Formats: sequence, C-alpha cells, structure tokens
Amino acid sequence: MSYLVFIVAVGLFALFGGGGPLHRDTWFDPMMRRIDALDLDAPLSLALRVAVPLVIFLFLFWVLAFFLGELGEALMSVALLYFAFGRDDYPTDLQRFLARARVGDLDGAEMLVADPSALSEEGIALPEAALQAFGYRGFARWFPTVLYFCLLGPFAAAAYRLIDLMNVRSNGQFQSAVALLEWLPARVVLLTFSLLGDFEKSRSLLTDQAFDKTYSNQSLLSLSIARAWHLDLSAAETPTGVVDVVETTQKAISRATAVWIVAISLFALL
Repeated sequence: MSYLVFIVAVGLFALFGGGGPLHRDTWFDPMMRRIDALDLDAPLSLALRVAVPLVIFLFLFWVLAFFLGELGEALMSVALLYFAFGRDDYPTDLQRFLARARVGDLDGAEMLVADPSALSEEGIALPEAALQAFGYRGFARWFPTVLYFCLLGPFAAAAYRLIDLMNVRSNGQFQSAVALLEWLPARVVLLTFSLLGDFEKSRSLLTDQAFDKTYSNQSLLSLSIARAWHLDLSAAETPTGVVDVVETTQKAISRATAVWIVAISLFALL
C-alpha cells in the first residue's frame, strides 16, 4: 500500500504542483497567533506548532480508518504525503529566470534569485547565486519529503514540512531545525548527483565536505552539481553561461527525481 500511496501522491504533485488544495496553509494563522501570544522558548514553541497539526491529522486518520478501513488509511496517507511536498512554484520561477537570462536581462534575472545588493555585499556572482537558489529549492520541495516518507511514513514527511513551513512563517527562527532535518536527505541527493555525473570528480565531496560543518546543505548541493556536471562558475557570467548553469541544475534535479522514483519502484517490486 505504501508504494501506491507514493505513486498517487507524486502524481498529484506533478499535476497540481505546489498550488493544490492541501497547500493552502491559511489555517495555520490563528494557531500561530495564539502560540505567539504564549511567548514560549523557541524549542517548545516549534514543538507545539508541529504537534497540534499532527494531532489533528492523526485524529482524521483514525476517523477515516474507522469508517473506511484500509481505504481510509490510504486516502489519508496520500493527503499527508501530498501536503508534505513543497509550496513554491519552482518550475515557473525557473522558466521565468531562464527567459530573462536568454534575452540578456541579467539584472532582471538576478532579482528573481536574490537581492542584488545582498549578493554584491557577499561577493557572490549571479551564476553561483542561481545555482544555489534553484539547486536548493529543487531539493527541498521533494527529496526530504520522499526520504522521510520511505523511512518513517507519511506522518514523518508531514512533520518535516510543518517544521519547514513554521520556519518560513517565523522568518527563519527555526532554521537550525530545518538544516538538521535536511542533513541526511542532502547527503543522499549528493550521492545521487555523483552517480549521475562525474563520480571521480565528486568523490571527495562524499568523503570530506559532506561531513564538514562549515558547508551548509545549500552550498554542498550546489557544489555537487557543479563538480558532477563540470560547471565553471567563474567563466559563466555571460547570459549564455548563466543559462547553461540553470539548465544543468534543472537537469540534475529532474534526473535525480527520476532515479529516486525508479529506485523506490524497484524496491517495492522486490
């Protein structure tokens, strides 16, 4: 049944993307305001913000299971997994970026990935900023959700997304929790990129940088794409170079997604 739940939820996400009915999260707002009013410490506040929705989901799961049996469990599992996928419209944003870069509007493209003044202060060029932005967004919307679903079930996948949503809605207050939860999925995706691309050039990432605390999940993912597909970011500041970087990022995410789906399907058949 888990495999059927996975296929149906992935199909719904492919059809509706991040704008489906279960991705309208306005029902969080009253709960967030009440928890904010309690003025709790950050760990307790996060635990409460995640626990309340999970209890609601668990109650609905029991109700559907009571009335519909295994069908009810499957329906609720599909809903939970679909809920756990990312919200942002990654494909549309990526195509908007590419459309501007292809006509040479690099300033307009830069505004789609970050604040240009912030990039200037940090000394980050557009190719690297685009690689980090689209590499991480493509990763975060799908891969951690799927990994936690496969390892621990739909409630674990929903818990990850709830923590991510609460972090976004609190302006990064719980970023350390999100980074911790994404540590393992990022390393599994790093391995996937290495196998799909140049493994010899990427191998050091698996043995050195993957366990170096100075590398964030975002920077590690972008570095793995650059090495696996031989991207020279220092020579990619022209419109053509920027387009190549983002198209390569899109290809890496798409291929890794397909590999995960195939691997899960093969595992289910064994």
